Amino acid sequence: MMPQTPEQIAPPVRCISVDVEEYFQIEAAQSAVKPDRWCQWPTRVEPCMDKLLALFDETNCKATLFFLGYIAESHPQLLRRCAQAGHEIATHGSWHQRLHRLDTSTFREDVIRARNTIEDIIGRPVLGYRAPTWSVTTQTAWAVDVLSDLGFVYDASIFPVHHPQYGVPQAPCEPFYVKSSPGGPMLLELPPLVWQALGRHVPVAGGGYFRLLPLQMMLTGLRQAAEQNRPAILYFHPWEFDPDMPRLPLSLTGRLRTYTGLRSSYDKLRRILAYGGPWQTIKQSLDYCRAIADRNSNFTLQWRAA
Repeated sequence: MMPQTPEQIAPPVRCISVDVEEYFQIEAAQSAVKPDRWCQWPTRVEPCMDKLLALFDETNCKATLFFLGYIAESHPQLLRRCAQAGHEIATHGSWHQRLHRLDTSTFREDVIRARNTIEDIIGRPVLGYRAPTWSVTTQTAWAVDVLSDLGFVYDASIFPVHHPQYGVPQAPCEPFYVKSSPGGPMLLELPPLVWQALGRHVPVAGGGYFRLLPLQMMLTGLRQAAEQNRPAILYFHPWEFDPDMPRLPLSLTGRLRTYTGLRSSYDKLRRILAYGGPWQTIKQSLDYCRAIADRNSNFTLQWRAA
């Protein structure tokens, strides 16, 4: 039997993902709020997730939730409720450290701890990983080998855009198999949505781009992805729907990037969920994504020093 094409498997796929973390764990607060001071800030993740879970239930959306290991350990009942509601549980690592601050050994420990904690709580295998701040880049390509060795089915950490802190602009904008050297092991990579315009990849998948840019840009990206039969993976954070959260001691740029658009974000997400569908988990879309990756050339994320 001939292998099916992506077009034969399913209509264009759309996935919602959430990086489940606290507001004080964001990269913009890294220098101001160290992990040993996290306990000094009030937790807000459960009410924020409750708001999102209610909206997902209302709109019949199943999401992929990349749980930070720290959140799984401190809020196990939240993790169980998310799994029982039918959402896919993946991992965001343990301590929300950019991979540039880790090495192969400390990264392996961070990921194993998070995955083991989550699997022990929900009793299901964790298939996917997403690095904090999209920090799988050419400087941290070794992470691909670690994730492959640990048996992860997919990674969702490479953003095919230009950005001062992350991004691999030459990477494909649809699912592909990535390896860190020509002879290295391959891993299924699932990039977030971009809008292809004027020869560039414009980031429109979520986060600050969702809150700061006109909603029409995300809708345009979704429409283009559907026309090109490539999956659209969006991402959000619980704190982005919490306009009343405590304010952190951030720089002016950090404050603008973090707090702009918080009061309108929930209504914008509701509009996105009403745009086409169904919205499904990454796990549910894996056959579709593999079929696309199978037709692409393998991408080597050639390691280079910073």
